[in-house]
Amino acid sequence: MKHYTLFKKILLPLAAFGLLIGFISFAFIFNHHLNNIEAKANEETQKLANLLVTARTLVSEHVLSSMALLKQYASVEGPPNIHGVTDMLGTQVPNLRFGDSPQTGRTIMVDSVTRIGSGTATIFVKRGQQFLRIATNVKKADGSNAFGTELNPYGKVIEKLQKNETFYGVVDILGEAYLSRYEPMHDNQNRLIGAWYVGYKLDFNAIDQAIRQWGFLEKGFVAITDGHGKIRFLTGGISKQQALEAMEDKQHRWKRVSKEVPEWDFQINILYPVNEAYWSALGALSPVMIIALILTLVVLMAVISGLQRFVLNPLGGEPETAKLLLMRIESGDFAEDHIAATPDTLIANMVKMRRRLREMVSQIQASANRLKVSASVFDHAHDAIFITDERGLIVQCNPSFSVVTGYAQAEAIGQSPAALGIACQQPDFFQDLYESAQAFQEWQGEVWNRHHQGHDYLVELELSPVMNQAGEFQHYVGLFSDITRAKEQQNMLEHLAYHDVLTQLPNRVLFSSRLQQALLEAERQQSLVAICYIDLDDFKIVNDQYGHEFGDKLLMQLASRLTNILKPQDTLARLGGDEFAMLLCGGRTQTEYTRLLKKLLAAIEKPFAIDKFKFSISASIGYTLYPIDNNPPDTLLRHADHAMYHAKTHGGHQFHLFDLASAQQSQQQQLLLRDLLNGIQNSHIKLVYQPQVCMQSGKLFCFEALLRWQHPLRGLLYPNDFLNAVEHTSLIIDIGNWVIEESLRQLTEWQDHGLHTQVSVNIAAQHLMHKQFSDHLSSLFKKYPSIKPQQLHIEITESAAISDFARVNRVIQQCQSLGVAFSIDDFGSGYSSLIYLRRLPVDIIKIDQSFIHNMLSNQEDLAVIRGVVTLCREFGRKVVAEGVEKAEQAQILAALGCDYAQGFGISRGMPGNKVIEWAGKHDPYQFN
Repeated sequence: MKHYTLFKKILLPLAAFGLLIGFISFAFIFNHHLNNIEAKANEETQKLANLLVTARTLVSEHVLSSMALLKQYASVEGPPNIHGVTDMLGTQVPNLRFGDSPQTGRTIMVDSVTRIGSGTATIFVKRGQQFLRIATNVKKADGSNAFGTELNPYGKVIEKLQKNETFYGVVDILGEAYLSRYEPMHDNQNRLIGAWYVGYKLDFNAIDQAIRQWGFLEKGFVAITDGHGKIRFLTGGISKQQALEAMEDKQHRWKRVSKEVPEWDFQINILYPVNEAYWSALGALSPVMIIALILTLVVLMAVISGLQRFVLNPLGGEPETAKLLLMRIESGDFAEDHIAATPDTLIANMVKMRRRLREMVSQIQASANRLKVSASVFDHAHDAIFITDERGLIVQCNPSFSVVTGYAQAEAIGQSPAALGIACQQPDFFQDLYESAQAFQEWQGEVWNRHHQGHDYLVELELSPVMNQAGEFQHYVGLFSDITRAKEQQNMLEHLAYHDVLTQLPNRVLFSSRLQQALLEAERQQSLVAICYIDLDDFKIVNDQYGHEFGDKLLMQLASRLTNILKPQDTLARLGGDEFAMLLCGGRTQTEYTRLLKKLLAAIEKPFAIDKFKFSISASIGYTLYPIDNNPPDTLLRHADHAMYHAKTHGGHQFHLFDLASAQQSQQQQLLLRDLLNGIQNSHIKLVYQPQVCMQSGKLFCFEALLRWQHPLRGLLYPNDFLNAVEHTSLIIDIGNWVIEESLRQLTEWQDHGLHTQVSVNIAAQHLMHKQFSDHLSSLFKKYPSIKPQQLHIEITESAAISDFARVNRVIQQCQSLGVAFSIDDFGSGYSSLIYLRRLPVDIIKIDQSFIHNMLSNQEDLAVIRGVVTLCREFGRKVVAEGVEKAEQAQILAALGCDYAQGFGISRGMPGNKVIEWAGKHDPYQFN
């Protein structure tokens, strides 16, 4: 009965309490493991999100820079505006223009922006609630440009544009993902008239390969869906149908962990079977169950032993002490409490037992934790891991080792790392490692391995020795990962960062680096360095007439041709467009570089054969010499640029050495050009009109439109004061187009008030030879239908007429077919030749005013005038005398048979609103 009472009071409650504690512990650990699995899934979704965001970031710079470039190109042509409607593929759409340039159907600008890489660009026009593509290089399914197609009216992009907001994100275009930027386009009244678009196709190959190898647990998988629920990426080994069924599981057989990626409008989903997670959690409980079983057995043995001691032997202390010890043992409290008892008594033995239990539990827990962590890291590490023994043979390797090397675990164990292709290009690598003075020390570096299938791959290898407690070597732990693709991408990115994509020449960044090195080397060797700046003179003609494809091929041939001439230590770099820079090194005198530059110019001017065409171009080269020009690198390149500008403005196809005077002149021209741009934008340029009258009848014949610029600081400027600065730029074409249109507008206004006359305008050579000159004239006559083409006279200088005789002749004939008349201005001041008078189909010859000014005092000038009038009469040309200021001059000119007169003696140039009043008083004009 006594033993039964002890059993019921002590042993039974202790056992029940132990079971309860075990059950609670098991439940807690089981649930904790499930939470860890879910947390791990969340970590994996974050890694995948980072991967997607990184891929998006790599393309973002292209998108932003291309959008800026597209808008910059558009700003050169002028502000966006809607001018009526136009036809596009049989549909009437608003006529979107940049300045005066219609954009419907044009692809030059969008192609220029996205020529590099797999990008697209589009200009949209707004029609009602629609946005239509009017200029685009987006391709339809049949390969044609998507002109006239509509922006998805139900998409996320159009919602942003309708709110005047920018959209920036991933958009599906023709079934492929593009990182896209849409920006609203406004006219000068801030009305929404269209949209800008730039997008770059995203290369999902690397992401797809990564996701296909991505798994979770044994049967879990990764599925990335887009905003429409479509699966974009999926772990290999599972079909899309199986993935969709798991994602739509209603029976809770699958656990789903999701994360939104707003930068892509994607959702990352990791799914794994619930029962697999349960079994994994139960597996994690196995060590704990063993420990609990051991503890339970030990406690039972201790209790039984204590009971026996209590019955057979004295307690060795107070009963309350024994009860307290039992309670602590029952609760699992094995902490030291400094209880003392007589040796070999119950209490003394219980104290000893508690101490041993404490040590045992601590050791078991520490060992279990270490083994658990080590096993998890070893088996789940993405890096390949192998362990060698003291002889250098592999005794263990993880699953990733087999994936990376191609050798199964059974094949690898017992082999040396060298036999498995590790460090294959260094056959004695491991032998040297064991025998060197640095043996059994850590080693880290890059080596080449050979795969089981025979191909080599680059790895980052780490070797760490493992010593026993006596400090003796036992194992080597090796860890490596395949970095071949990363290394290739790094090399490719480094090449792209320092080289031009088209020509493969160094770019501006690499050129700057080599320039600094060349300057240091020149100081050491006491030699000269030539810093050169090259600009092609006639390259724009090739692009305009034949397209950018031919222009790009010409640039590649030019780069190859010049590179073959230069020495290995020299550098040729492309700065952009048709501009290049050169470093010529090792020379001792300026004469050496002069000979080389002549050779380079000759090489550039040799014809280029592209397909069935041949092209001839020339170049302007500016250069400076260091240390004669002892300045920092940026300043030296700027000096070479100034010298190049001087060479170009003095006729081109030549080279020029930098000097301070030409640089100052170039700077003044640049400042003048900047002021002129501001003047055009602020309407500071205007036209005045000077009359031409018949010398026989005095009847009003024509008004010449003369350009004036009211400069805010320098006052009123005449054409000779500022047009030279823009003569070789595209701005001269914009100014010429404005002069023609403003003259026709003014002529229309005069006709509305009853004055019917003609107007003449001066056109620069570059403008006249522009391929769209006659087409632009034709469009202006349609815009001003009340003006007859015969009312417009175009004046060209004599030097312009002979710069490209055949082309000028062709343009004149095209314009004369419309009805436009032509005059040669300043005749006699240039390279007068009877052949041009005979062969150019001009209507009027204007005698230069320098001859008129001196005709009364210089018989030679009078003879020239008499000869010109006689020749013009023989060739059927009319004659206008410029610069008539005196009645005596007019009388002599009339007697010689001159047809018309113009000059201050008749009238100075007057604003358009003063012409009708002047004509009412002086038509016909009386020569006094």
